[in-house]
Amino acid sequence: MSTDNQRRWRNLLIGMKKALFQEAAGNPFEIYKFVGDGWILLFEDPSISGPTLLRLLMRLSLTYQHLFHHGICAVLGVSDHLTGLTFGIDSGRLVQIVMDGKDEYIGRALNVASRLQGAVKETDKDPSDKLLITKNAYSRLKLGRTKTSRGSLVECKLRNVAGGQKYQVRKLTLLP
Repeated sequence: MSTDNQRRWRNLLIGMKKALFQEAAGNPFEIYKFVGDGWILLFEDPSISGPTLLRLLMRLSLTYQHLFHHGICAVLGVSDHLTGLTFGIDSGRLVQIVMDGKDEYIGRALNVASRLQGAVKETDKDPSDKLLITKNAYSRLKLGRTKTSRGSLVECKLRNVAGGQKYQVRKLTLLP
């Protein structure tokens, strides 16, 4: 990231934030937190169906591609073939606490989902627009009924997760 172009990257993040708020208005999720280079979204179980969730993530991926292509690639002359969103999904209970006047959440599902999002890059040479989802979440969301939502079974390592040395999950591709 060139310091001369931080405004363009900032605008890309602001554009994604606007898209998230628009999606949150019509879908049952909370935009919990921005961490590093991405957002944590929380869904009340079972507030959304698997196919609806996949369509939501596809729309977010398409929005990112559009913003990146027009705000970064077109101006800076960089390639966008390996740039896109990655997702990690798990299902489980979270504990809500208040720290410094803000809602915070703790729980294994949050930790695992975060680690899965990071592990997408380890399971694919082109991680753009892909997601890793635990078997539990995959089952609860009733995915696998169509060929596009079936994905493939992969193994990854999740650091700082009990049993994470050989963690089996499903990998799905959101966009061709």
